[in-house]
Amino acid sequence: MAQTNYVLTKSTNSAGESQIHLRLYVSRDIRLRVASGIWLDRKRWGKKNDINVPLTPGDERDALLEKRARLKALTDLIEAEINSATDKSVLTKDWMDRLVKKFHKPSKTTKERIKDFFDIMADYLAKHKLSESRTKHFNVLVRCIKRYELYKRATGNRTFKLNIGTLSYEQLEDIEDFLTNEHEVFKKYPEIYEAVPYSVKQAPKTHRPRKTPTGAPRERGQNYISDMMTRFRSFIIWANDNGYTTNNPFKGYSVGESVYGTPIYISNDERKKLYEADMSATPSLAVQRDIFVFQCLIGCRVSDLMKFTWKNVINGAIEYIPKKTKEDRVQTVRVPLSETAKEIMERYRDPERESLLPFISSQKYNDNIKEAFERAGLDRMVTVIDQRTRQEVQKPIYEVASSHMARRSFIGNIYKQVKDPNLVGALSGHKEGSKAFARYRDIDEEMKKELIGFLD
Repeated sequence: MAQTNYVLTKSTNSAGESQIHLRLYVSRDIRLRVASGIWLDRKRWGKKNDINVPLTPGDERDALLEKRARLKALTDLIEAEINSATDKSVLTKDWMDRLVKKFHKPSKTTKERIKDFFDIMADYLAKHKLSESRTKHFNVLVRCIKRYELYKRATGNRTFKLNIGTLSYEQLEDIEDFLTNEHEVFKKYPEIYEAVPYSVKQAPKTHRPRKTPTGAPRERGQNYISDMMTRFRSFIIWANDNGYTTNNPFKGYSVGESVYGTPIYISNDERKKLYEADMSATPSLAVQRDIFVFQCLIGCRVSDLMKFTWKNVINGAIEYIPKKTKEDRVQTVRVPLSETAKEIMERYRDPERESLLPFISSQKYNDNIKEAFERAGLDRMVTVIDQRTRQEVQKPIYEVASSHMARRSFIGNIYKQVKDPNLVGALSGHKEGSKAFARYRDIDEEMKKELIGFLD
């Protein structure tokens, strides 16, 4: 196995930089030294014979990181060629010089085979099986990374381009920082978002002034950023496994854990109070309130609810394959319909409408849920985690109400009665031992008292 050390020459070029040389120990009889073609300001040469990179962001830091990455890539190439050589007699200085020259100036045929960062991301989507929702989330990441490139160019490094072979630990930190502060980047560099929009959806035209500019990124919570970096890590691991690179900057890089508070849901009594509240003054709000109550009674995700038709109603139950998991495992979920659920379905039966219920957009649905909660007087204070600060905050429940609270209410209220995660999972579509399902199991005060009662 070849061992490599580095040394900086005393002579300098016209820019006052010295060249880094590689000293390779192959065996007792074969010791080689070769010029790397990489030049460096002597003040940036560390005591341990390596490139010393400053912590302060800027062009110099980016340039030094690039040199450090290229030096590593060159070293990896030379050592790989030496270790794979069956005839060690070919390992001469001339052979080394040709290898370095080829590294810096690859042939045209080699260039044709090289794919850029986003070509490899496209290959990942084409060759790696992902569900529809995961593909959507990965495309969000791709657009973010493209905007990161444009941001680096706009802030001084005009030739900046991500390279999968030289992607570094420091660049991962920089990307995560960009994801955290992208809502501020938008204000300073709106032209970036004209080239790569934040959202692929077109905002409806309106003559009214907007509080937030069209296409402005929202401030991201830590959980969302952790999810994005986890997806990025999966892509890099795939690229390593499929021969696109041997570089994995995620080795030793810590992706933050997602943090969740206690699941917030409404009780059966609160659901009945919501359902019985008089909202006749705003019929459209009453419709969406009824749909939310229906969702509380069948426990599906909103993405599945939107696709239900009367064909999903089979022998007094709703049957469906959850959209989120159908590409990982095919599992038919069957939920018997309660009398209230049947009542809501019949109220909105319309042979001319394809969908089971008169659903509107997901965002308007969530807005209507909050308003319906407030109108019904559901305002008890709950403690939630602020995903930006990771601190506990207290809010009235109507402020945190959403379509997913219907799913939590279905799971939480049934679990309180049967205390069997597998039985509840069969109704909710969670697989056995699911970490996601574990977050729904709120061990409430009544259950705690019941458990303590076993001690008497």
